[in-house]
This record gives sequence, C-alpha cells and structure tokens, in this order.
Amino acid sequence: MRTLCALGLMMLSCAARAAAAGGAPAVEHIIWLQADASKPNPIVAYLAKQLPEIKHEPLATNALRSWQMIERGEHACRPTTVRTAAREAQAYFADTMLAPPAELIVRRDKLTALPRNAAGEVDLETLLRQGRLQGAYLRGRSFGERIDSLLQAQASNKSLTDYATAGFGTRLQDMLAHGRSDYLIDAQGALEQMRRRELAADDFVGLPIQGSTAPLVLGIACPRTPWGLAAIRTIDRTLGTPAGAEMLRQTGRAWLDADTAERLRPQFDEFYLRRSKPQYQD
Repeated sequence: MRTLCALGLMMLSCAARAAAAGGAPAVEHIIWLQADASKPNPIVAYLAKQLPEIKHEPLATNALRSWQMIERGEHACRPTTVRTAAREAQAYFADTMLAPPAELIVRRDKLTALPRNAAGEVDLETLLRQGRLQGAYLRGRSFGERIDSLLQAQASNKSLTDYATAGFGTRLQDMLAHGRSDYLIDAQGALEQMRRRELAADDFVGLPIQGSTAPLVLGIACPRTPWGLAAIRTIDRTLGTPAGAEMLRQTGRAWLDADTAERLRPQFDEFYLRRSKPQYQD
C-alpha cells in the first residue's frame, strides 16, 4: 500500500510539474494602471473582492505610459480603455462596458468657424486641414477607430497639440477654459466634469463628430503575453456572470446622462446580456 501511495504521489508531482512547465503562468499580482490611483476604481474593487488570492496594486500613470508598460509585457493591466483593432495587436481584452462616442468640446464663439454636415456633426478631417482653430487632445488616449486614424496623421499640424498629462485630462480642460485652445476632443461628460470643477462650462458646447457616432467598446487590457492571456482569462471568468455584468452596467450608467442612456438602451441591453457570460472559452 505504501508503495502504491508513493507511486501515486510521485505521479501527481510529475503531473503538477508538467502543468507548471507547459500550462498557463500563475497570476499572483496585477498592477492596475489607473489615471488616479488615490480613488478606488469600482471594477478593480470588484475584482479584488472576487479574487482575493491575487494581489491588486493600483498605480497612477497617464495613458501614454500605461500603454508603454503593456507593450513591454509588464504584469500590468489597464482597467478602463477603448478597444480598437490597433490596441488588440498590443493587448488581450475583456470587454466591460459601452460608452458614448467622443465629441468635440468647442467655444460657443467659435461655432461659426466649424465645418459641419446637415446633421450638425463636425467634419473633423476638414477642421484639421483648414487649421483655423487651435485644438488639443490627450496623447495615448483612444477616441475610436475613425478619430484615432485622423489624429495619427496630424504630426506636423501646428493647429493641433497632443499632451501627455496625468489623470483624465483635466489640465486640458483648464487650458480650454483659459482660452489656450479653441476646442478639445474628449469623452462625452467632459462638460459636466468642467461644471463640477467650477470652470465656465456654459461657454462651451459638445458636438458629435462625423463618422464617429457609434458607441465605443471599453475593456480591461492586459499584455499580449502568456501572463497577459492568463490574467485576462481569469478576469473574464470573474466578470462573465450575471452579477459581474450588473456591476459593470451600474458602473457605466454613472457616466451617462438620461437622454443618452435611453437612446442607447437597446445596444446596452444586448451588450450586457453577452457580458453575463465569459468571452474566452477554455
């Protein structure tokens, strides 16, 4: 009996070593790349509660540096970022929520200088080509496929400046409020954020951008490495439940005004129904 037990233990030990050698890397520690690590991220907080065996460490970093860390394959993930084809080449994603498309925040006294179509949408390509107004945006941040492709072609455009700032880009809102820019490309909700910060938000208006009116898919991004795949699978299994989907729905709802939430409700319902199950199949 002792011989059989010893043989059995030896076989289990060999199997464990084989799994460790050929299986997925252990996920013991995730650095969460957040714009502001001093405030709890609700998605990270939920994952930390559901996955107590993993050490969850928030790190304050801007969008540019966070993507540099992901590209280097560090054991770090970005909890909320726009999912695009270009980024999928750099990272594995677990979808978390839908968000309204980015918009142009512009000074009211500059409205007549904007090229717009019959629907009132800003023709960003023409605006950039004309160079009549001074614009700004946050470097390293994605605004969706269409806007990203336009911005990437503007390296020598003196009428557009990209900034790598800390946080969510509030310094750019300050510049806008103080007349150092005529417009800012930002997420919907930027004007409300300006009001909360007691900036002169009523002097500005948010306008849709032509060719970029569909909701954006946001997700958690981890490096495109064996560790990153193991991490994203663990995260995806944890979020891919009815409880996880409801948490994400409530988190995303806080970013929406009532009109936007009602207009996009069918798309949101479909998205969170899919999100109530894991995306990755083992």
